[in-house]
Amino acid sequence: MMPKNVIQHVEWTTRDPKRLQSFYGRIFDWKFNEAMPGYTMIDGVGGIFALSPEQQMPTGVTNYVNVDDLSAKEELIRKGGGQIYKSKQEVPGMGWFTIFADPDGNTVALWQPAKRRARAAASKKTTSGKRAKPARKASAKTSRRASR
Repeated sequence: MMPKNVIQHVEWTTRDPKRLQSFYGRIFDWKFNEAMPGYTMIDGVGGIFALSPEQQMPTGVTNYVNVDDLSAKEELIRKGGGQIYKSKQEVPGMGWFTIFADPDGNTVALWQPAKRRARAAASKKTTSGKRAKPARKASAKTSRRASR
């Protein structure tokens, strides 16, 4: 049985498939196989669809790619001709993300999850940084007042 609610296949549309293969191959060490003319499979990820000059379809897709070091990936993106839109934005207690454009202008995001301990600690704190107190049960008297 296949898992539910999981992205199974990602497809980039581009007018220059070789450029995207080079770009993503350097950053993520992805391997590519031409499945048919105009379509290249990315092992374990999805595919790249080559648009012909006559096709008026726009390029694009945005997906989050899990990484263990956003800063290192951002450097590879810059060196490879990508543009960083948002650099290492924190989602408190969850992790960090970066949004960038590849050399073809496709928007892609990177996600670096927080360590388990950090996520657990953050979920126990309120926004003020203090530990949240457990909720108290309402007494019968309080419950009757609230229902009036």
